[in-house]
Amino acid sequence: MKEGKTGRRAVSCTIVVGGVLISAAAIALYTPWLGLFDLREIIVSGNRHVSAEAIGRAADLHRGHPLMRVSLSAVVARVGALPWIKHAAARRVFPHAIRIVVRERLPIAWLRTDEDRGCLTLGEGGVVVTEGCESRDALVELRGGHLSSPAPGGRLLDERIANLVETLTENALSTMHIVRVDVSDPSSIALNAESGLRVLLGEIELHARRVRELAALSRTIDLGAYRLIDLRLEGEAILVTW
Repeated sequence: MKEGKTGRRAVSCTIVVGGVLISAAAIALYTPWLGLFDLREIIVSGNRHVSAEAIGRAADLHRGHPLMRVSLSAVVARVGALPWIKHAAARRVFPHAIRIVVRERLPIAWLRTDEDRGCLTLGEGGVVVTEGCESRDALVELRGGHLSSPAPGGRLLDERIANLVETLTENALSTMHIVRVDVSDPSSIALNAESGLRVLLGEIELHARRVRELAALSRTIDLGAYRLIDLRLEGEAILVTW
């Protein structure tokens, strides 16, 4: 008889303790004033062009908000909408912080605007990352190509153009010193090097293969000795000297 009462008391005690723990957890999650795990700090890393303050504003986080009620996916979406941001990640750092890690777009080109000879900087993916071209001397000029908007966050409507510039950067741009990519006519892409060399790539659909061919040529001959290279013929390059 006593053993039965003891068993019932043990079960009751377990239920009470469990209820207390559940209640404590609920209070911690849903009672902002308790402050056990409230937001007090935003930690930002990986940024260079965008300030930590701007990323914090974009994240739209508020001091004192319960940490467990912060939607990390929403934070990532808001920060990822910034023009410079290529990728964002967020996680909770207990007891009082959110850490946001970003990877910014690399600038790949600049292009002129019609207003007062201004210019825009394009980042990876063909996204307008900023108005103005502070580092234009280190970037290729892009001529032609239509934007969804000239404001930061706009992008090239033809993603193949961004792919072309990125492919050039990866394969031939650094060694050939290409200063201009003309995509005014997508069926007749032309490149201009600092030396005065002009390269005819032809239609944009074949740009990847022809850039590889151009890179291979640059490793075997001195391209500075030529004023024109025509790669528009399949499997054959026409080289014209000065």
